Amino acid sequence: MQYELIGELTGDLRESVCSILRAFNRAANPKFYTARELPMNAPRPLNIVAFDATKSVVGGLIGQTQFAWLEVSILAVAESARRSGIGRRLMDMAEEEAVNRGCQYAYVDTMSYQAPEFYLKLGYQAAGKLENWDSHGHTKYFFTKRLTSPNR
Repeated sequence: MQYELIGELTGDLRESVCSILRAFNRAANPKFYTARELPMNAPRPLNIVAFDATKSVVGGLIGQTQFAWLEVSILAVAESARRSGIGRRLMDMAEEEAVNRGCQYAYVDTMSYQAPEFYLKLGYQAAGKLENWDSHGHTKYFFTKRLTSPNR
């Protein structure tokens, strides 16, 4: 057996490593991986942008839905527009669209200096945290929320 520390993996070498994991995952959970490859189950972008009266961007949400989950990757509101309900409205709109797409859950992560309290106010629950995530003393939080349909 030979081991090498390699700084940058080439496409073929990286693919060789990834294919080992894909083969294992597919064998361990074939139903999921078969369903994931169907076009109807592909991740669907869910992006919402907030504009002010002059059509300048003051905030936005970048996310996606797949299966039963909404994943919010980025939520940002311009400093001058914070604490005016824009972030809450963006999240409400994303959750509503996610429910319309059949999602039952939402997921987001945030840093301790960003908005953990904001997500707690929106009904998200802590699912985990990584202390000193950035190696500068800040914690990364993971939050989830059970989404409910307004018709239920």
